[in-house]
Amino acid sequence: MSDSQNKEPTPPRRIWKTNHCTINAFASANELAAAVAEQWIQFIRHENQPLSIALSGGRIAHPLFTQITRQTLRAQLNCRGLRFFWADERCVPPNHQASNFRLAQKHLLQPLRIDTRQQFPFIGSLPPKAMAKKGLEMLRTVFGNPNQTSKDKTAKTTSIPILDLAILGMGEDGHIASLFPENMETDLHRPQACFHVTAGKPPPHRITLSYNVLAAAKQTWILVSGKGKTKTLLQAIQNQSDTPIRRLLSRRHSTQIFTDLPLSEPKTAAPIQTQEKRPFSPLFPSSKKKFHLPQKSVNAGRQSG
Repeated sequence: MSDSQNKEPTPPRRIWKTNHCTINAFASANELAAAVAEQWIQFIRHENQPLSIALSGGRIAHPLFTQITRQTLRAQLNCRGLRFFWADERCVPPNHQASNFRLAQKHLLQPLRIDTRQQFPFIGSLPPKAMAKKGLEMLRTVFGNPNQTSKDKTAKTTSIPILDLAILGMGEDGHIASLFPENMETDLHRPQACFHVTAGKPPPHRITLSYNVLAAAKQTWILVSGKGKTKTLLQAIQNQSDTPIRRLLSRRHSTQIFTDLPLSEPKTAAPIQTQEKRPFSPLFPSSKKKFHLPQKSVNAGRQSG
């Protein structure tokens, strides 16, 4: 084993809490990806499987998937209890350069030899409306009936897909998954668990999980990397904007944000004290204390073949 493999996890530059968020700030995208992969290892080790995990695309996805693959193989983790979904997908064939499924396949799922029965992608080769319909059918097969939301008091069933983990990115305009500002007022009120949207950036036709599904996830990690995003992110965590990311944060009790942006720490933020040689995240266990997480509930429905 190389010296680099024996090193303690690199701590972030800063950690603080504000408005139900824990912000983990790093010096570079590589440090960000490596640290999130460390957290991924702890998540897989300490949560009860099966685990339902939603992936996204974006610029940070490639280094993130590469780091997760490297560290998962090194740790020799058992991934047979993981179920992979997608937070959003472009309406393109699965082998297209813009496909989020292709990105995850190439850099994560194939290197980890994830069985196809553990993968639940949106079928990008279908027309958008048919793609959304098939997506709903797939979610219903795994989770039960995801068509109604918990806020629909007239519905006989109120189940929605409950993901164990949603890994998201954020665009310059504050969009998450394929929930864009220009569609926000309509998308916020959609009862479907996933639906077709037309984006203002190519490729325009996409399928996305809803605000309801992303808000209901047990854990949500938002990775924000790249130029032109600093102001948008800072305004969102300070509740000073009306963007998709701010709307999602406001609906969640706790969200982890990982960023390499040069953020100015808000005056109202509470810094988190970390000890030397301790992993950075509150999700990591102390070496002297037994680690506890809430008991995982059993998802409704059964896995499709």
